[in-house]
Amino acid sequence: MRLALLLAAAISAAMRTATPSVAPVGPPAGPAVSKAKRLVIVDAGHGGPDNGMHGPIGGKFKILEKDITLSVSKRLAHTLEERGMDVVMTRTTDTLIALSDRGRIANQRKGDLFISIHVNAANPGWKDPGGARGFETYFLAEAKTEDAKRVAQMENDVVRFETSNGPAPSDDALGFILNDMAQNEHLRESSDLAELIQERLGKFHPGPSRGVKQAGFRVLVTAYMPAVLVEIGFGTNPAEAAYINSAAGQEKISNAVADAAVAYLARYERRRGSAGAGATATVARKP
Repeated sequence: MRLALLLAAAISAAMRTATPSVAPVGPPAGPAVSKAKRLVIVDAGHGGPDNGMHGPIGGKFKILEKDITLSVSKRLAHTLEERGMDVVMTRTTDTLIALSDRGRIANQRKGDLFISIHVNAANPGWKDPGGARGFETYFLAEAKTEDAKRVAQMENDVVRFETSNGPAPSDDALGFILNDMAQNEHLRESSDLAELIQERLGKFHPGPSRGVKQAGFRVLVTAYMPAVLVEIGFGTNPAEAAYINSAAGQEKISNAVADAAVAYLARYERRRGSAGAGATATVARKP
C-alpha cells in the first residue's frame, strides 16, 4: 500500500506540472492550442531483446511483433507527415525503450497525441487460438474484462527486460494510480480518438472490429495527452499475420490510423472553437 501511495503521489505531481495552471473555459481538454502544426508521437511497441509476440500458430513463416510494429509505425509517421503533421517516433531502430520513457519522450516533445502500435496474440488456452482475429484500440483506464486484463499483462511484460533502480509497480499499485487518474483531463479525448481509429480501420481491415477497450497499459500511464494503444491484428492467426506483415496491409493500416488522427484533431478544433466562443481565459501551453 505504501508503494501504491508513493506512486500515486508521483503521478499526481507530474500531472500537475504537465497541465495548464488556468483551467480551460468551455472547450474540452485535449491537445494544446497554441501550436501551428500538430505533433503526433508514434510509438512502435517492444524492440531489442523484447520481441513481443511471435506467430502465427501453425504457419509456415514466423513474424515478431517488434518488427511489425516498427514497420507500421514508420509508415504511419510518413503518412502523418504527408498530411501536414509533425511526428516524433519513440524508436526508429530495433532497440528497447523503457515503457515509462516512451511517455516521457512524448511529454518532453510536447506531443498532442500519443499512438502506440502493437500486435495481438491469442491465449493458448482458448478453444481455437489460431482462429482469433480482429483489431482493437485501448485507452488508459482500469480493465473491464478479463481479456482486456490479459492483453495489458501481455504488453506490460516488457518490464522484465528493463533495468531499474527499483521494483516495477505491482498490479495493485497500478490500479491505485488509475483510480487517482480517473478524472484525468485526457480520458474522454483518448476514448474519442480510439473510437475514430476503430471506425477508420473497420473500412479496410479484413478482420472484425473488437471495439474500443480500456486497460492499465504502463506505456500510457506517463503520456499526459490523448493517448491510445492499437492492437492492429492477431499475429497468431495465419491469415491475419500475413496481412499485417504485407506492405499492402501495413499501408492500409497506417492510412486508417492517420485518417483517424487527422479527423480527431479537426473535430477537437471545431469543438474548441465552438465551446470557446466568448471565453476570456487563456489556456497556457504545457511548460
